[in-house]
Amino acid sequence: MKVYINYKPKNPMDSFEGTRLRKTLKGACEIVDISWVDTPQQGVEIAHFMSPMDLPLLRQQKEAGVATVVSAFYAEDDPSASFLMPKGAEKLNKKALLMLNEADLVLVPNEAALELGRRLGVTSTIKVLEPAVRMNRFFKRSTEAKIFRRYFGVRPRVKTVVAVGSYDDIKTIAFIKKVARECPDLEFYFFGAHNRYDVLRLAKSAARIRRTRNLHFKDAVQDDVYRSALMDSVAYISNDSLRPDPVAPLEAFAAKTQVVALSSPSPNPLLVEGESCFFFPSPEAMAKYLASLNYPGAKSTIESAYAIAKAHNLVSFGTKLKGYYEALASGEKR
Repeated sequence: MKVYINYKPKNPMDSFEGTRLRKTLKGACEIVDISWVDTPQQGVEIAHFMSPMDLPLLRQQKEAGVATVVSAFYAEDDPSASFLMPKGAEKLNKKALLMLNEADLVLVPNEAALELGRRLGVTSTIKVLEPAVRMNRFFKRSTEAKIFRRYFGVRPRVKTVVAVGSYDDIKTIAFIKKVARECPDLEFYFFGAHNRYDVLRLAKSAARIRRTRNLHFKDAVQDDVYRSALMDSVAYISNDSLRPDPVAPLEAFAAKTQVVALSSPSPNPLLVEGESCFFFPSPEAMAKYLASLNYPGAKSTIESAYAIAKAHNLVSFGTKLKGYYEALASGEKR
């Protein structure tokens, strides 16, 4: 079987959630002996897409008789791979809905995402494929652990907190501002992008208004810098209650970084109170916990979350993905 896997972000310099999802799909294919290509060519049986921008390519492949797959709701913080409208998780943009309804199969990260798709008008076949993490990306090597601090000039012994998102997501940005304001002894790094690269600088400038000095708004960075930041930080802030956030918390689990999130319960089955993360009813409550990480004895879910990450490996992900591909190639659900 040969699969065409396509994802090319608007800004080729970005190594954000969509790019990491593409690498995960390719890595999973290799593990289960599926041949993949990243250009349309003869002999392809499946074409797999991750962005609404690729609707014309999906249509070309369907016209050529190729079965089509779309991964949706895995990378909603990445504007290039987002299917939801920037300012609301309850609305699909027009191109996204067309693409999802023209695909032969839509893959989503969990049952909540499946229900969301149905609620928003997706009529194609939808299947759940829980996200995977490449565990070897987060083996803590001494050289990689220092990349983040060198890159951004973070002082030794200063504890950092990481968040990712879109500069369109005003609610998440406002929330993180409140948390950072309550934790002056921690440094917060927000890595983000914008659905229009030409206005990214303006969006970052707007985000910086009334921020505290310990909150740093940055562009999406290359994978080695982000991995180093995640491994070197005391916590990752998930915005899952505001937008679907299925992949980044799993990476934090693998990095042995504490995950915290606003409110509970979460539609993400990987986020379980007291087992894989801690939920907080307000920015102030989250800030109080984060401040406790400056001292020994703070409660943690790191070890149990790490076990969850190990269970979501490329082998299990690839095996299930291969089953979906084979069923589709044989004509099922088409």
